[in-house]
Amino acid sequence: RAAVPGNVETLWCARDVAEFLNVSQATLSRWRREKVGPPFLRVGGISRYNPSSVRAWVKANEQAHG
Repeated sequence: RAAVPGNVETLWCARDVAEFLNVSQATLSRWRREKVGPPFLRVGGISRYNPSSVRAWVKANEQAHG
């Protein structure tokens, strides 16, 4: 991957996010359509994800069981 200036992380593709969340890319695609998954942006018509936003989405969706 290309170097990114400063402290900015390289955007993740759907495959990266699917791996991180341990879900299929089809599930991730469905979440985008249903607007229930992590936030994403379109870059040239391609879905990209900010890694820190994905991590924040995971944190915000943690469920305490007890």
